[in-house]
Formats: sequence, C-alpha cells, structure tokens
Amino acid sequence: MKKIITFLIIAVLFLGCNDDFLDRAPLSEIAPENSFNTAQDLELYTNSFYNDLPGFGGVIESDNLSDNVLFNGVPLEQTGNRIIPAEAGSGGWSWGDLRKINIFFENYERSPDEVAKQEYGGVAYFFRALFYYNKLKRFGDVPWYDEVIGSDDTELLLKPRDSREFITQKIIEDLDRAISNLNTDKSSDRVNKWTALALKSRVCLFEGTFRKYHGGQGADELLNLAQQAAKRVMDEGPYRLYSTGNPNIDYRDLFASNDAKEDEIILTRRYSIDLDVINNINYYFTSPTQSDVGLTKSIVDTYLLNDGSPFTSQSGYETFDFSQESQNRDPRMAQTIRTPGYTRIGSGSPVLPDFSASISGYQIAKFISDESQDGFQTGYQDIPIFRFGEVLLNFAEAKAELGTLTQADIDVSINLLRARVGMPGLNLANANASPDPVLQSRYSNVSGSNIGVILEIRRERRVELVLEGFRYDDLMRWKNGKLLEQHFNGMYFSGLGQFDLDGNGSFDIELFQGSTSFNTPQTLEIGGVITLSNGVDGNLVPFADRTKAFDESRDYLYPIPSGDILLNPNLDQNPNWD
Repeated sequence: MKKIITFLIIAVLFLGCNDDFLDRAPLSEIAPENSFNTAQDLELYTNSFYNDLPGFGGVIESDNLSDNVLFNGVPLEQTGNRIIPAEAGSGGWSWGDLRKINIFFENYERSPDEVAKQEYGGVAYFFRALFYYNKLKRFGDVPWYDEVIGSDDTELLLKPRDSREFITQKIIEDLDRAISNLNTDKSSDRVNKWTALALKSRVCLFEGTFRKYHGGQGADELLNLAQQAAKRVMDEGPYRLYSTGNPNIDYRDLFASNDAKEDEIILTRRYSIDLDVINNINYYFTSPTQSDVGLTKSIVDTYLLNDGSPFTSQSGYETFDFSQESQNRDPRMAQTIRTPGYTRIGSGSPVLPDFSASISGYQIAKFISDESQDGFQTGYQDIPIFRFGEVLLNFAEAKAELGTLTQADIDVSINLLRARVGMPGLNLANANASPDPVLQSRYSNVSGSNIGVILEIRRERRVELVLEGFRYDDLMRWKNGKLLEQHFNGMYFSGLGQFDLDGNGSFDIELFQGSTSFNTPQTLEIGGVITLSNGVDGNLVPFADRTKAFDESRDYLYPIPSGDILLNPNLDQNPNWD
C-alpha cells in the first residue's frame, strides 16, 4: 500500500508523457521561504528530479544511433553530417535540470528534519551525478557548477570548461555521498543506495574504458571502483535475476511486463493505464506508419548457438535463410525478435515478421506486450533504467579489463545471465585460448592475454542489453566508432521471388522489382529504398546510396553550440569542430 501511495503522489511529476510536460519545473519556482521546511517539502521537491530520467525515447530509441538497429533513416552520427548547433542551450548543452538540483542544495538545510535532509540530500546527489554523467559522455569537458548562478554572477557565467578528469571526480564524490545517505529499501520507482551504486559502476566503467582505449590517466583506478561498486550490489543488495524457471519467456517478460519485475529492476520508469501515463512502445515497433525498426544482421549473427558455440563458426552462415539462422540459437534471440513460431503475449497464433513495420526483416519483439497496447499512446509497460543484469556485466567487464577476472567471477556474473536462458556457461581459459575471429575483426583494438574473454563479455553485453540505450555509448568508450561507417544489413535472400520464412512449406513473402504476383501474404519491393547487398541477391540494405562516415578525430564528442561560445568566450569548442 505504501508503494502505491508513493507512486500516486509522484506520478504527475515523474511520468509526464510528453517533453513539454517534462520540461516544466514548477517546484523550483516556489519561493524558498515557503518550502524546504518539512520532510514532505523535501520529498515533493526532489520528486521533480525523476522527470530527468529517460523514458521511451531516451532508452529504446537511442539504440537507433548504433549498429544494433536499422530504421527508416540514417542518423547524422553515422553520416558525418552533424553540424555545430547555432542556438544557445541546444544540442544537449542545457543546464535547467542542474539549476533545479542546485536550488535544492542551496535551501534544504533550512529543514530541521535531519533524517529527511540526509535521505533527500542523497536523492539530489544522485541526480546531480546522473546529470553530469550525461554531459561527460556527450561533451567531455564541461563547467562544474555546484551552486545557483545569478544573472549578475559574471565569474560563473563566464566560467571555462573543467576537465573530464575533474568532472569524473566530482561525479564520484556526489555518488559516494548518495550511497552514504540513501536508504536500502527495495523500491523500483525510487532512488536508493543500490541505484547509486549501480550508477557508480556504470560511470566508472564508462570512463575507465574510455581512458584505456582513448588514452588517459587513471583508467585502472576507475575500473577498480566500477567492479567494487558492482560487487557491493551483488553481495549486499536485495536483487537477483528475474526468473520463473522458463528460459523461453523469462527474458521477454522482464521487459514486456506492465509492472516492473522488482527482483531484478533497480530503478524503472513507471507507466500506468489508470493514471493515463502511457507510452508508444508497441505502436513504435508494430505500426507500418512508424520508423520500420528492426535489428541488424550484425547483432543477429552475434547471438550464440544454443550449445555455446559462435553462430559465425558455421560454414556458409552468411547465406543462411531466416528459417535456418533461427534454429538452435541463444533463447534471447527469439525473445528479442520475431522468429518462426513467435506468438504475441495472450495469443496462441504464430506470427511472422512484418516487413511493413521492420525495414531489416528482424522485427523487434523485446518490450512488446499484448495486442491491446498496440494503438497510439496505449502502452503502459514499465521501462527499466537500472537493472541487476547490467550490474553483473559491469562487474565482469571491469575485472576483465583490469586483468583480474577469474572463473569464479564469471560464474557469479556472466554465467548467471546465461543460466537464466538455459545457455552453457562461459569458460575463461577456453575463451582466451581461442578468441572468436569475427569479434576480433570487429573490436580490433582489444589486446593482451584477456582478449578472448573481453570479446565474449562484449558479446554478452550487446545481446543482453540490446535496445536498452547502451550500445552507442559502448562503441564510443571502446573507440569503435568506425563500426558506424558500415552499411548495416538486414535479412538474407537468395534473390527475387517467393520465400518460405518459417519452413512450413508455404510462401510468406515475395521480393520483386517492377511488378508482383500478389500470391504471398507480404511483398517487398527491391530497388528503391531497399536493395540487395549483391545486387541480385544478398542481405537487405536500406539507404545504400547514403554516405557513411565517422571522423575519429572529432566524432566521439558532440559540438558545443556556437551561441553558447558567443555568450561565454571562455568556452572552447571540442576538437576539430571549429
């Protein structure tokens, strides 16, 4: 009952369903003398911070920037055509959310309630750390502000950027304060000690690997902090991987549920049909009028066979048809995309990929709930922001990069994820003795005695976290931006004509040029937006005529708007954006 009441109190603040609403900060405009006096004042004010958590677009759609996803367009991050924004405060260089947090710090000490000050101060420290982590990833060096800036405060208004090393240290300091102050209650819609530890593991892994692969000091120290924070959640926290014991539905249900699975979900974005707080997840992935989103051949090939061997170790795997490539795979593949035999939740009738809603043919099934939520703004699945599965991956990767990973470490991290879906465990010695050559060619800058296991952890991370907003950031921190230059492929076809997608003996789709027989349930025209990679046969390739480019000297960071540099001439532009 307490959790329901809490959810109702914060629902309007936490769960606005459009950006205009989320950008409002009415509580920050309340006169300080009329607030910050009671525990309820502090709670209500910090509730507004939850608006800053990513929703559907910030989590699921952000994978569109990466090599995981094909959709009806090519993002500027992959064409090299990003430009410097002109308008001040645009392009992610906005500071309103930070001002709201610093107003809290400037006033919360007026409350005589020491317990409330500790708890809600911890919430504020968490959100300031999260704010700066997002700025760090996007821009690198940014100015650090821990006080409210007045309109006449010239020194702060004209402050130059602080180094990413300084910003990282300040983020860690804020997170350590949050970890000390926050409670240990298990509540997936409220920030707690475990949320702060999870964020610390995420931040330190990101920055530690960024420095390792881009060059920088202190990488090992940060990686050690990452594994320590993750291990505390693993050893002390109340979380475990969600499982009903059925490897064919557990992973799917973790994301398609209308109520967060609190065994595993550390922090979620709540949605509610009763409160009319809704999303468009089903509509986005199933409607032909949306973005035609589908996975790429690259990630589909990444899923292992169900005996633990690489799919790409099979001779001729490149020309397997859909029915062939779907057989005997890691069960997460069939819970992430529609494969032969796929049925919607609440339905017993198999459905094939809908090529009118998926430009690659690999149509998304992850996050998809029952058909009643397919309409525009009718979805109400909760969206995980932090979950225990990510913490396990952070722990394993940090230790692998440090060179301290043991088989026992793998057994309490990666192998728990594999066991949930009935997959064989990862063996440290075998992985390092025989690194996957396909993964080696993809991540060619990985070296050392741990190369094999690092590659396998990257495989596991990509598969486990697909569509959860991590892949683009991972490529940036690993210095693998060149992977975005490739034209991403979809499903393979041996040519034009009619094809049986599920191997049941009947044709399901016809690929045509010019005219079609209309004798199949689906048709797909080849030669316009979509071509075949070899001309007359091959993988589906949307937008093959678009130029793809990634500038290694520039594109790992975003540019600062020229309007902000005009306002503050002490800001310097990111390298090679001038």
